[in-house]
Amino acid sequence: MNKDFARKLVAIVSNSKKGAAAYTQQDFITALSFKKNLIDPETVKEFMEAAVKEGILVKKDNAFVPNFSTSGIIVPLDFSVTRDQLFQESGDRPLVDRLLEAISASGKLTKKEAITRAREVLQPMKYISFETALLSVMSDEGIDIREYLNEIGTRWSDRNLEKKS
Repeated sequence: MNKDFARKLVAIVSNSKKGAAAYTQQDFITALSFKKNLIDPETVKEFMEAAVKEGILVKKDNAFVPNFSTSGIIVPLDFSVTRDQLFQESGDRPLVDRLLEAISASGKLTKKEAITRAREVLQPMKYISFETALLSVMSDEGIDIREYLNEIGTRWSDRNLEKKS
């Protein structure tokens, strides 16, 4: 599942039900299928199941609660998503973009604040990448970085292998 699109869909529902702490499946269907005409009701149900599995939504009784701050999500007016885009992995986007999106989605920092903090971390360091500096900022803010660690480690080891050859 593309977590960026998923967070935006949850933010749309949150915005349509301002003040609510939890949302029903019908809230999602109404906001995403009927009001915004983004995805069909069956896809909404499938999306919600996948979002719970991915940890984007938490199911409590018959209600769903976002597992992130929806106030940090910016959804463009012309936002659209297809079923294929929604259920496609977001790994094809550059890592920096995905890290910045995760930081802003947490609601703890804006993208601009994260870049500024990462540059501060990077300045005295000589051998770390900007991605590593962003991970440091995320860790300091208590944002989950587990899904990015393997990717950073793989990139680092690939670079070192290339230098030795």
